[in-house]
Amino acid sequence: MAKFIDYCNHRYRIRLAGYHELHNWSVDPATASDFWMALFEFLDMGATVKPTKVFTKYQGHPKKLYPSPEFFPDTRLNFAGSLLSNRDPNAVAILEVQEGSLDATEVTWEMLNRRVERVADAMRSTGIEKGDRVAALIANTEQAITFCLAALSIGAIWSSISPDFGPQGILDRLVQVKPKLLFANTSVIYNGKVRNLMPTIINIAKVLTKDDSLASIIFASNQPATVAIPKGINLMTFLSRGTGRKLSFEQLPFNHPAFILYSSGTTGVPKCIVHSAGGVMLQIKKDYILHTGVLPTDTVFQYTTAIQTSWVMWVFVLTVMSTGATVVLYSGSPLYPDVKFFPKILSKFKVSVFGTSAKYLTDLMASKAKPRNEHDLSALRKVTSTGSVLPADVAIWFYEHGFPKGVQLMSGSGGTDCSCSFVTGNPLLPLYADEIQAKSLGMAVQVFELDSGNEKGRPVPLGELGELVCTQPFPSQPVTFWGPDGDKRYFDSYFEMFGTSGWVQGDLIRISKATRGVQMLGRSDGVLNPSGVRFGSAEIYNVVRQFPVVEDSVCVGRRRSQDNDEVVMLFLKVPKRSQRTEDLISKIRSRIERDLSKRHVPKFVFYVDDIPYSTVGKKLETVVKNIVCGRQVESNVVGNPESLALYEPYFKSEEIARKCATESSKL
Repeated sequence: MAKFIDYCNHRYRIRLAGYHELHNWSVDPATASDFWMALFEFLDMGATVKPTKVFTKYQGHPKKLYPSPEFFPDTRLNFAGSLLSNRDPNAVAILEVQEGSLDATEVTWEMLNRRVERVADAMRSTGIEKGDRVAALIANTEQAITFCLAALSIGAIWSSISPDFGPQGILDRLVQVKPKLLFANTSVIYNGKVRNLMPTIINIAKVLTKDDSLASIIFASNQPATVAIPKGINLMTFLSRGTGRKLSFEQLPFNHPAFILYSSGTTGVPKCIVHSAGGVMLQIKKDYILHTGVLPTDTVFQYTTAIQTSWVMWVFVLTVMSTGATVVLYSGSPLYPDVKFFPKILSKFKVSVFGTSAKYLTDLMASKAKPRNEHDLSALRKVTSTGSVLPADVAIWFYEHGFPKGVQLMSGSGGTDCSCSFVTGNPLLPLYADEIQAKSLGMAVQVFELDSGNEKGRPVPLGELGELVCTQPFPSQPVTFWGPDGDKRYFDSYFEMFGTSGWVQGDLIRISKATRGVQMLGRSDGVLNPSGVRFGSAEIYNVVRQFPVVEDSVCVGRRRSQDNDEVVMLFLKVPKRSQRTEDLISKIRSRIERDLSKRHVPKFVFYVDDIPYSTVGKKLETVVKNIVCGRQVESNVVGNPESLALYEPYFKSEEIARKCATESSKL
């Protein structure tokens, strides 16, 4: 980061001093184009035709985020070519680790190149061309990387889907993108158990093979499938289609589509988000190289399960390889054989950058693990956390008991839709336990008043909560949403609230007056608003976490058609029924009043046996809120769908709600 400041100062003859001045310069409409050009040059994007301009159609910097402005219109590059070219052929590119094992399969850059070459050759022989969709139902393995890079080398569009989804969840995605090829595992291992995927593949094949656009379903193994499936072949048969072509990389515009990623699908059919090759690579390299500080000599382990190959963090893993770093690919559960297994991987493979989730770090803390005393973590420099808010007590445990004190803990927040971070860690700024350090470079993040009634939005003063809004264009904005009315659905998802001058991410945040750090307070569609007092669920969770007997909690607002006001409902998951007492509820209420205010105290506090989470580990507050408000809930991405029925009684009368609370406390 310091080198980049020096680079910008020298290139433009300016005098930026420190991170905040750099960030202001990066989002000032008068100088933002200079920033993006400097970033492109500094990160070595591997372009065969280097850019001479950042924008074409605009005088200076575009003022609107929709339609997505076209960045670097005259440059040409190929994502796979930028990633694979000019590597030491004997250096290790990938360490592939299976669940519960400390043995790794090494894949050198030369081996990876050869494998990509064979697959790309077979793809071309099958008729894959620029713009075709290639999909995968596959775990987080070297094969996923290989198949993806082969598709991108041709200019095809890659889309991967979690093998953990059921047939309907998979079809909801695949029928929209109509892939020409589908790669699929026949089985996956998770939590010590082998799951046979053939029944799922049979079900989806019945639908997909009705469309003439699908050429083949390729089983990602050399063993023949146990069941004959129309258009189904094994990998060896597919590779035999090749003619010995050398690997070549189609040189494409910066904005050429490369990935179709998917929204969570918690509120309906998942949206198919189309991302460009150049935008994704530039933004993710910025996050890794500048904000995290990844070096070509690093070994990076980003925990990305089979569940998450359809999530943007898998694309982060792919892109970090373009720095020349070695990546550890882990396929399986982070809790097998137990939660303390990952520190063994960090030690064994000398991992220097470990990316994980707030939930994993929370579980590790709860296990009373002390990794720095139990393992050699001398190689570790950075730990990054994403996916949900990192609780303050977990950050404190990280330094007091968890990891070496010289390791930087970095928390960030972004999304699959933006394919980057809006706010993230920073090597030049201090770290506070309950904050993300800073806004990301080039991201014009502001905090807007909720429901201001002003179509242009109204910023709130520092220290007040509001909606996270990005007010300047950025290169990893989606190209569009795939399918009919894609542009309209794209607009409706991010620009309906404040128009084309403000991307609304849907997060509730607060920026500190004292530190300029960012507090993430939950989803803005789940903002709590009793009697006009607005606050985020994260504030309640921070208090509840002070009670160790509470394993988990979810806090939502309920306002039904017959209600004049919203009431706050707090649900507590306490595994030991003997500890589900009225006294505990009373103590939690008192602590919330003491630490926050009387207005923060939930009107109802109930015990529940489970709390719904998505298949990527996100607490589903919106789903719970919809149930207790009596709204229709349709979602095929709930990891524990049996939990939803637990909340249905709370839509009914106050008497039933009180009865539920009384019965829970007596259990």
